[in-house]
Amino acid sequence: MLLKHFVVNSFGVNAFVLSNDAGEAILIDPSVSREAERKALADYISSNNLKVVRLLNTHLHLDHVLGNAFVERTYGVKPEAHEEDAFLLDLQEEQSQMFGLPVEETSPALGDYLAEGDVVEIPGISLRVFHIAGHSPGGLAFYCEKPGEVNGKKAPPLLFSGDILFAGSMGRSDLFGGDEEALVSGIKSKLMTLPAETLVFPGHGPTTTIGDERCWF
Repeated sequence: MLLKHFVVNSFGVNAFVLSNDAGEAILIDPSVSREAERKALADYISSNNLKVVRLLNTHLHLDHVLGNAFVERTYGVKPEAHEEDAFLLDLQEEQSQMFGLPVEETSPALGDYLAEGDVVEIPGISLRVFHIAGHSPGGLAFYCEKPGEVNGKKAPPLLFSGDILFAGSMGRSDLFGGDEEALVSGIKSKLMTLPAETLVFPGHGPTTTIGDERCWF
């Protein structure tokens, strides 16, 4: 697997491109909002001869969906997220006013819904879906139990946690549909039980491991 990490938009969202040996690619939160960011993403995809086959959103708060329209228009794939977050796409204008962030293009509607226990899979890459409400009603994390080699090196399990879990903290629960009790419960029951060596890629900020985060939960 090749894993490429971009930091995008005014909120410093972590965006990821996962690709296999056949050149098929899964995008996670590719929330590019500036022309330079869109070009960097497109150049990486083009230079590696990748075919984008899935677009996954960990959740649908505005800062994580700013690139959905660009990706759909450029690569012909629709975003996928949890059904319980779909209402947030109708609140993009309200969210933009709240964050003071102009929106050039609103996200298109979801193509498919993702739910707890689903597996997003292409040859060589398998992502198990965890649904953990609390930061948003439909918050998702994607777990790759056996990534094999990543960028040429043997890798531990990987977790793309969105805004559910950060290095040293968890997501806020005071936004649309937030629920702190549900967030803590989901982190404890679903994420803290993963192997300690699991490498966590949050929606913002630095990477961490499950072992390092257990002291907080």
